[in-house]
Amino acid sequence: MMDRDRGLIRAAGSMSAVTFLSRIAGYFRDQLQAVLLGAAGPSDAFIIAYRIPNMLRRLVAEGAATSAFVPTFARYMKGEDRAALWRFASSVLLFLSAALTLVVVLGIALSPLLVRLLAWGYTVTPDRLALTIGLNKLMFPYILFIALSALIGGILNAFDHFALPASTPILLNLTIIGCALALSRTFRDPSYAFAIGVLLGGILQLAVQLPMLFRLGFTLTMPRPFDWAGLREVGRLMLPRLFGVGITQINLVVDSNFATSLQTGSVSFLYYANRVTELTLGVFAISFATVLLPTLSRAAAERDRDRVAATLSTAIRLIVFVTVPATVGLIVLRVPIVHVLFEHGRFTAADTALTASALAYYSIGLLPYAAVNVLATAFYAHRDTRTPVIVGALTFFVHLGLNFALRPLMAHDGIALSTAMSALGDAVLLAWLLQRRAGDYLHRGLAGSTARAILSGGVMAAALLAALRAVDVTTLPGIVVKVGALGALIGGGVAIYTGSAMLLRSQEARLIGEMLGRRR
Repeated sequence: MMDRDRGLIRAAGSMSAVTFLSRIAGYFRDQLQAVLLGAAGPSDAFIIAYRIPNMLRRLVAEGAATSAFVPTFARYMKGEDRAALWRFASSVLLFLSAALTLVVVLGIALSPLLVRLLAWGYTVTPDRLALTIGLNKLMFPYILFIALSALIGGILNAFDHFALPASTPILLNLTIIGCALALSRTFRDPSYAFAIGVLLGGILQLAVQLPMLFRLGFTLTMPRPFDWAGLREVGRLMLPRLFGVGITQINLVVDSNFATSLQTGSVSFLYYANRVTELTLGVFAISFATVLLPTLSRAAAERDRDRVAATLSTAIRLIVFVTVPATVGLIVLRVPIVHVLFEHGRFTAADTALTASALAYYSIGLLPYAAVNVLATAFYAHRDTRTPVIVGALTFFVHLGLNFALRPLMAHDGIALSTAMSALGDAVLLAWLLQRRAGDYLHRGLAGSTARAILSGGVMAAALLAALRAVDVTTLPGIVVKVGALGALIGGGVAIYTGSAMLLRSQEARLIGEMLGRRR
């Protein structure tokens, strides 16, 4: 691999380290939520209420706006006119602020209708419906602050500042934890304390990034003249992307909607299982996609086709190398993982079993979902937002049909399996279509790399299954002993996978090992 590959991995590794801390803070937030709210009515209500503004955040902020803004911003950076660069950034920020303020006002006013549409199963339980509406109204302004925070993070990423934007979710999680601990007994329902934490956390995420933005040259002045041309370009790229990201987010909402008609707690079972998979995805896969966007955007702007293909090949092979053992570990260790992470307070052993089963099915989609993040990023870097939309639309209908088919047979597990299968279809179609745009990136050692990863993962799975027959983590005395045993299983599995990969002469394992040695 070339030096540029090492630089890409180094940047992704640094961001992954920060993201890992954020995910750990997120775990403590989820654990506190499980302890105080359990997996019953209040937990389901908070998850649904939070999902609506969170869906808009991912649609407008981290999804459509950022992926449309960064390639256009990279084109401005290629020029020498810094005044035009910041005028463009100011125009987009101002327009987005005005548009989202209107969205927030309408969202609060229409919250009863939105909740009824997106959680139709709650209409038979008026108390839970009223709680969900109240929480949703309180959290809706979060979308404004987090959208601006994400867009500013995109600007910082374009200047190769990744650590600060990646660390802002730590503030969100810590704020939610602090509010939950301080205010949970203040309200009739403790879920309101979590909702206040979400709102305050969004404000903090925006505030901490402003000083660095100002140091780069941004000023709080009215752009003169307003950059309508740049804004139209972002809008042209954003509208298809809005629908493309919307497919993924609509899938999550559809899943929750289907789950509201199942047994109480089904929404929570899917939420907690999905959060565990997000922990794995966020640490490396999503961090890698975030680093790739400005890198590929610059290569695409320079029409360097070989660099694009080589960078994509490196990214895909590393994604495979990381997600294969993660998938194996989550499936084999699903019960002890959920038991140790969440089985406290109101979260029962029955909740653990139901959440663990959903986790196994979600884990099947870990590699496809990680690949989709990277592959879609490559299309956006080429300013092609339509192809992911078309593919996303096709897989959405596949997902919807699978939900109808599998939910009666498998309950909430069928919903999780449907998500994994639709992600697989999405990844395969995107990978095939990207060949024409980015060149022959799939045949640069990918088959051999994947085979070595699968063989190493098989050795790891066999070792973990043997260890679980000897040690039942769920019956060990005390949480400290359980955490130690689970940590030993995870660490041992990683060591066995890495050792097997090294024996099979995995280029990815050797490269990562070299970089870790240099860092030490």
